[in-house]
Amino acid sequence: MPQKIGLVVDSTCDLPRSFIEQHGIEIMPVLMRFGHMSFKDMRDPEQTMDFYRRFVADKNLEITTTPLSTKAIRDLFLDQLVLKYDRVLVVTVASNRSATFENATQASFMILSGYKERRRAAGLDEQFGLRVIDSKTLFTGQAVIVYEALRAIRGQEEVLFDKLRQHVENFTQHVQAFVVPQDLFYVRNRAHQKGDKSVGWFKFQMGTMLDIKPILRAYRGETESVANVRGYEHAVEKLFGMAIEAIERGLLSKVVCMSYAGNPEAVKSLPGYEDFIQCAMSNKVETLLSVMSTAAGIHVGPGAFSLAYAAR
Repeated sequence: MPQKIGLVVDSTCDLPRSFIEQHGIEIMPVLMRFGHMSFKDMRDPEQTMDFYRRFVADKNLEITTTPLSTKAIRDLFLDQLVLKYDRVLVVTVASNRSATFENATQASFMILSGYKERRRAAGLDEQFGLRVIDSKTLFTGQAVIVYEALRAIRGQEEVLFDKLRQHVENFTQHVQAFVVPQDLFYVRNRAHQKGDKSVGWFKFQMGTMLDIKPILRAYRGETESVANVRGYEHAVEKLFGMAIEAIERGLLSKVVCMSYAGNPEAVKSLPGYEDFIQCAMSNKVETLLSVMSTAAGIHVGPGAFSLAYAAR
């Protein structure tokens, strides 16, 4: 009997909610606190949109994000996953940005002594396997990795779990995730809390005065500015042009994932979008557009646009 494989991501992974539900992807929430209020980010698009409208634009509001603790992740694994799946692959946000990877890895060790009794009681004799992968990327980059993992699972009648894990780990080396912030304040101040130094004080001052927007890239665990463009819409248009070039050269996985810190329908009116969509359709590349996760929007600001793909 084929093994049942589950995929788990944290809620910073920018995939449309419909895609998550269609493929049964499990969500590890990120805990958020803004002012005196707190909630769990579960990638609920309506909740996220409400958050953008009410809170994220307030530059004076103290906002923090906290990953699930090791114990909370262990309980999630034991209570929801060990009876539902035979093997589980967990893909986390870059480990240098969050403790999610470390906490999930520790939790995976902690369940080794606890899962057998639960599976035996449920009549499941086969051992349970769980692996945690550091995506080395952010937001839409995680989405591309999960898409590729699903493609690999669907493409085989019987999946060898260790080979799947190795394939996904190798694939992370080719994923490039880009962000164009609309307001540099959030990257300069809030993203600095997560170790992002891609927008320093001087670049922030000059960018603010001259309306210069950086195109930021997360690649193999590092974040850097790969271009600086005057005007937000021109920067997004340039990013679409970069994606078109990558598609025409050939992608490693036939998908481009996008997200927007606000109503994602706004992306469709941005310059360069129509040409990008036409190129994707001509090359049979799927495009996924979602609302950016609340945890991501906190650090790159409302109106930020993210796009990711995998290419050599």
